[in-house]
Amino acid sequence: ENNELNTESKILEAATNTFLLFGYHGSTLHRIADKAGVNTAAIHYYFRSKERLYLKVVENVLELFLNDGFPKITNSKRFAEPGWFLFTELYNNKELFEKTIKELYPVDWDRNLTDIKNWLDNTTSQLPNP
Repeated sequence: ENNELNTESKILEAATNTFLLFGYHGSTLHRIADKAGVNTAAIHYYFRSKERLYLKVVENVLELFLNDGFPKITNSKRFAEPGWFLFTELYNNKELFEKTIKELYPVDWDRNLTDIKNWLDNTTSQLPNP
């Protein structure tokens, strides 16, 4: 069981790094599998699809910001990649990103989306390039 957890977290970590770097459309399951050291069947086993894996990554990235109450000081490297990821997904992959937000936060998705947009509008100029 410990090995399963290890495989699942390796896939999630590889997916996070890949999505943050290339966005949803630039990421392939093959690339994620290579980075995780598994085959694509393992990704389907744990996450079912690229879209479900993306949902998990978006959830983890948003938790980073929500737990910090959308930090005001963003010129830290810690928020650079996740910040740019949210920014590019919101504008380059709007439909899937909004659908993902609705799935993650069925009750208050619109407020969360507004918070994300407001935070990005106020901070992208301060974000260091990842």
